[in-house]
Amino acid sequence: MTSSFPLSGRVVAVTGASKGIGLGIVERLVAQGASVVAGARDVSNVERDGAVFLPLDVTSEESVAEFAQAARSAGVDSLVNNAGVGSFMPVQQITIEEYRRVMDTNVLGTILMTKALVPHFQYRHAEGRVSHLINITSDVSTRTFAGGALYTASKYAQRAVTHALAHEGHAYGLRVTEVRPGMVDTYFNDSQQGDPEKAAWLKPADIANAVAYALSVPEHVRVDEILLHPVVQDVAY
Repeated sequence: MTSSFPLSGRVVAVTGASKGIGLGIVERLVAQGASVVAGARDVSNVERDGAVFLPLDVTSEESVAEFAQAARSAGVDSLVNNAGVGSFMPVQQITIEEYRRVMDTNVLGTILMTKALVPHFQYRHAEGRVSHLINITSDVSTRTFAGGALYTASKYAQRAVTHALAHEGHAYGLRVTEVRPGMVDTYFNDSQQGDPEKAAWLKPADIANAVAYALSVPEHVRVDEILLHPVVQDVAY
């Protein structure tokens, strides 16, 4: 019989967790029995049973170190790198400031948060325990389009980091998964969640279900990648 709480006893850290996909992931994980250490820039108005929300700026080494310490103290066994920003414009309009904002959040943030917990995951492996890392990238981590140079470049880079870590982590039992959503009804790129034109798009809960699935497979199974789209979106690989 399958347990109603397949993630019971698990402790998962989630970044970008105050709204949208991140908050959806938190809600799904606690519903399945996990304890969650959730981080975001502004956590002043968000609370969920089973989760502790802590301030986190993934572009700041100091902020990441403080969050990672709290996660280690809680006994974290998995990390979901979800924090990210979007920006779309022709190449000639990309500024240095916007480049740094997007790349620092989407790429550097993933690297800083991951490297802060890798020693902990290596220690767990030495004790015979399994750890898991999930990076939420995008379906554009392998394709691009006009106006998408900056954002898709960040997602290509995030995918490369994910793949390199999968190779490295294999040596210390770290399971690494890339989750690649298509169009999702969130606050992405300063839009509003629930806009009528997004009615048939993926919902944060859909991405959360994919994360929960990857985390809940047996220890001998590794889910390398999950690509998901709303049926209204053109086929895209």
